Amino acid sequence: IYSIYMQIGYTRSRRSIDAIRLSNLILSINLGKTGNKLVHAAKILKKICLQIPAFGKAKKTVKSFGIRRGEFITCYCTLRKKRAAIFLYKGLYQKKFTLYDSNFSHNSSFGFGIQDHLDLGFMYDQNYGIFGLNFHVTLERKGFRIARRKRMKKKIKLSKRINKEQTILWFENTFEK
Repeated sequence: IYSIYMQIGYTRSRRSIDAIRLSNLILSINLGKTGNKLVHAAKILKKICLQIPAFGKAKKTVKSFGIRRGEFITCYCTLRKKRAAIFLYKGLYQKKFTLYDSNFSHNSSFGFGIQDHLDLGFMYDQNYGIFGLNFHVTLERKGFRIARRKRMKKKIKLSKRINKEQTILWFENTFEK
């Protein structure tokens, strides 16, 4: 597990500022409705991630789906550093380390999903059921914090941003068999 952590770009030695590394991993369960099923999904996510999940609201009302604006329809957890690397490896292991070109976005992120959370090695609980998991991965370079900090925010130059080709190259170099 430590070798996976080191492969993904977390080393203590001096590295190039242009080195791409894993910023965070968001594990989410999207249900599209509120109620007991959402509570069960949150308990499953808490068991998987060992942290309390956050809930996401619907942005607009969709009558055909029975969703109202402001209603909780999803739960998610954000993982960083070592735990993110471990869960990313587990998720990609289920996908056999193969992703399509459409899984990668143009802004340094990619995502994929698995059909059921039991594939990650968790036991089936009859009270909760089986849920699918979505993995959303964000990559960054050193110094990307300047775009998110509160004081003296700056834009990241276009030449320093991570594009789709660089994201795919990072994925291939990190997870080649």
